[in-house]
Amino acid sequence: MSSPFMDAQFQPSTQLIAWALGLYALFLQGTVVRCVRANDRDAGLGWWLGGALCVGTGFWAQSLLNLVALQLPIRVGFVAQVVLAAWMPAVVISAAAIWMQTRLHFPVRLRVIGGVLIAFGFCLLTFIHASAIMFQPSVSWDVWRLMASALLTLGGCLLGSLALRQSLAAEPPLWVRSLKVLGISGLFNAGQVCMVWAMQVPAGAECLSVDHLSGDGLVLVLSGAVLMLLVMGHLSMRLDARAQRRQQVLVNSLKEAQAALEEAAQHDPLTGLLNRQGFERMLHQVFEDAGASPARRLCLMRLHVDGVRTLIETYGHAHGDQLMRHLALRLQVALREGDVLAHAEFDEFLVLAHGLVDEHDMAQLAQRFLTAVHEPCLVDGHELSVSASIGIARSPESFNARLLLTHASDAMLTARKAGGGVYCFHRSGEDQVGVDQVALQRDLRHAIARDELMLHFQPKLHAGSGALAGVEALLRWQHPVRGLVSPATFIPVAERFGLIGELGLWVLDAACRQVRLWHEAGVDVPVAVNLSAHQLRQPDLERRVREALVRHRVPPAMLILEITESVAMDDIEASLRVFDLLDDIGVQLSIDDFGTGYSSLSYLRRLPARQLKIDRSFIRDLDSSPDAQAIVEAVVHLAHALGLKVVAEGVETPEQAAILTRLQCDELQGYLYARPMPERDLLVWVLRQDMAVMGVVPEGPSRPAAEGKQAAKGTARPITAWSELDYAPLLRQVGR
Repeated sequence: MSSPFMDAQFQPSTQLIAWALGLYALFLQGTVVRCVRANDRDAGLGWWLGGALCVGTGFWAQSLLNLVALQLPIRVGFVAQVVLAAWMPAVVISAAAIWMQTRLHFPVRLRVIGGVLIAFGFCLLTFIHASAIMFQPSVSWDVWRLMASALLTLGGCLLGSLALRQSLAAEPPLWVRSLKVLGISGLFNAGQVCMVWAMQVPAGAECLSVDHLSGDGLVLVLSGAVLMLLVMGHLSMRLDARAQRRQQVLVNSLKEAQAALEEAAQHDPLTGLLNRQGFERMLHQVFEDAGASPARRLCLMRLHVDGVRTLIETYGHAHGDQLMRHLALRLQVALREGDVLAHAEFDEFLVLAHGLVDEHDMAQLAQRFLTAVHEPCLVDGHELSVSASIGIARSPESFNARLLLTHASDAMLTARKAGGGVYCFHRSGEDQVGVDQVALQRDLRHAIARDELMLHFQPKLHAGSGALAGVEALLRWQHPVRGLVSPATFIPVAERFGLIGELGLWVLDAACRQVRLWHEAGVDVPVAVNLSAHQLRQPDLERRVREALVRHRVPPAMLILEITESVAMDDIEASLRVFDLLDDIGVQLSIDDFGTGYSSLSYLRRLPARQLKIDRSFIRDLDSSPDAQAIVEAVVHLAHALGLKVVAEGVETPEQAAILTRLQCDELQGYLYARPMPERDLLVWVLRQDMAVMGVVPEGPSRPAAEGKQAAKGTARPITAWSELDYAPLLRQVGR
């Protein structure tokens, strides 16, 4: 049975040319997308339009040549106007595809819709080309083949979009790209061939457009012209890509040069460290990174090298430069990991330290810097010695970068006014009291050498017997002009200017010396000495205590070291290590001001202490507050359960003494018995107490003696610590 439609065949050579043009156009489309993305807005617009023209023409020629490849028993021709009309939709479809593929973050839903529309456009392009052949009667279409054609074209669009998007995100190897392009182009070409195959020409039909575009030369002319256009477009884009690469190389070189210049502008050429500009930029960045959250613990030290200008005037600038390089290396060695050092001015350095817990840690780091700077430097055979003045500020007291720099500068100037060679902490309101503190600090630095410091002693008595249990040594300063300066005045100054460590060592040495003098006079009295938080953090504390005991030949048990509860609990692990080292020496350890901190019973049990001193705030209300009595009673029972003696300080009334005795407190200390007094007055006080017990009342009692009488009346039993002694050595000591 004969078919109602003409037999159709395809010319393989023409199909191959059509597929090759489509393959080239598809490959060129990816190049166009990259070119558009690589250029700015105006240039990208030009490449988008030009690329759409080239790629669209390639797809237009592929669709037409697939139709030309169709061989029918009759001669056919194409209406030129219809063929040319199909060119514009091809360009528009390509422009839409390129535009959508340049948007990496295009929504998936819109991307799918766009792919469907573009696939429909390619199918429409083939349909328009088929309409350029005028048959009488007209052709019919196979629905199933049309559907297959639409699916193949749609699959090619979706796979092409996905492959191009992946290649833009991460450039694949050339062979991978080539395989993808071959596969996608094959799908497109198969879709067009399938649509041409769906066109069914009735048997006996005539072609009315046979005199229009036709002949064997059509394939050669069309393919040659389109190929030339594609090659020209491709070469243009290759040249543009090369120019872009060269431009990018230049841009990268300029960026590297600019970065190098900025880096050089932020570093000091003499030392290689950050300069002031670079340091301030880094500091501002630190505060910006903190944002609205509280700033980290930051400590800024401004270090001024004293005496450099004088050395330059003497030896010249070359020696000064070498000296500053030496100091920069030393300071870098003294830095902790994570700290930042900068050379701000010729004779100034800046240090930003992170994570320092408190002023005692800052003081230790500042002291390391002072020691590093003070060590002599050998420069061209000359031994040069300088000192440093360090100003210290910290956050969050200085809550932004500007304030931190300003406060460190103010503190450094204060240290310089103090004579140099010291560090100084910034204090709020220092402008009002700075002048007086500087003068006081200057005098305090010379107080030891001028023998202006002294110890006052306050007796501690056994609660049950009233016998002398020991004394507490308290530092006093006899200023030649100011008179007796209160510790409440000069201790904060010592802490601020880094003198507290030196004062603490002096007190330790003086207390051991006094214990030895009393021993030679025939009296053994335990002496309690307060350890500051700074001393507790000193790594050589244990060695210093041993040296003082050995130097003065003092039994360790005669020395009591008192540490306040809040200081001991501030860093419990560090306190435990220090306590264990001191306990190995054999000295007695006492927890002072107990009740004002936040002690944990488990930590308290681990501390090798021998005493607890109840804070005077609990003793003050003892005779009027049942709560205070309950607290003291609980502390006494707790201490006795842990094997500790209990000392109550601040006892001022006989009622307080009676309650403490009833609560089984071990030792009492306070104004009820005696105020802190010099060693000479202490001996007189003891002698008069014992004389009063024996019924001998000396003429003209001094103030300590009068206080002793009052104390004797207020206690249940008389003080008889030294009653059995030979008074001759003591009297000789009183007469010193």
